[in-house]
Amino acid sequence: MKPFVYLISLFWVGLFYLVQMVFWPPDMPGTVMSISHSLACPCECPMVLEDCHMSCGLEWKDSIGEKLKAGMGKSEIEGYFFKKYGKEAMLTPFERISGKWYQITRGGYQVKDFVLFTALILVWSGVVYYLLMGILSFFRN
Repeated sequence: MKPFVYLISLFWVGLFYLVQMVFWPPDMPGTVMSISHSLACPCECPMVLEDCHMSCGLEWKDSIGEKLKAGMGKSEIEGYFFKKYGKEAMLTPFERISGKWYQITRGGYQVKDFVLFTALILVWSGVVYYLLMGILSFFRN
């Protein structure tokens, strides 16, 4: 029973980190970086606009900043890019899962990042495991 509970814990912690990386923008809402998190780079490179530092991506970020200063919201700015550039400008969660990430497409993760990520998942899985075991033992008694 204990290995099964640990595997369930590992699954839930891994799922949490996957959902966090795919759906949650890293910055506060209403900033250039949070809006560029959901847009693809315009120059057909395999990057998210948020991570692009080429001239085409910087122009789009400048445009986002100007529109924010003009009082436009996130949905209005995304609508502008969709109307002007089509669906290629929008970044879907499927595209993000299938590899449109800066770290994967532009040099890969370093070994220490993989080790740290694995350690975090194992530690948090252990925490969830002990919580689940505590809850199970509480209800058994």
